[in-house]
Amino acid sequence: MTTIAEVRECFEIELHAIFALDQALAAERSALKRKAFAQSRKLTDQEVKRRKEIVATRVELAEAIEALALDTVDALENASDVDSLLANIGAINQQLEDDLDHLKQLQKNAEQAQKVAEGMAAVVDKLIALKGVLT
Repeated sequence: MTTIAEVRECFEIELHAIFALDQALAAERSALKRKAFAQSRKLTDQEVKRRKEIVATRVELAEAIEALALDTVDALENASDVDSLLANIGAINQQLEDDLDHLKQLQKNAEQAQKVAEGMAAVVDKLIALKGVLT
């Protein structure tokens, strides 16, 4: 069985090869057009045919990328370390839930402390006012 890292490496190698071929085809297609332009002429029938072949091949390459992506997803689902990764993600999610519960409790405590502080401030204000009346 392969690991996620191995699946990724294979995907990147194959994708790079497809992209390299696509770039080469695009360059060839452009070169045909530039050559005709530089010679102040229309494309020959053979050049037109080759440009059409290049477009068709590039469409096939796009389909190959889609197939590669689907195969990669399948390989990732069957990778040997997926279960371990999912267990780690589950543990992290549980820790985050615990942290959230703790933060909610801290918020409740802060709200209660705010109420106490507001009550004490009201008492101090009344004491100041009472002191002013008594003096």
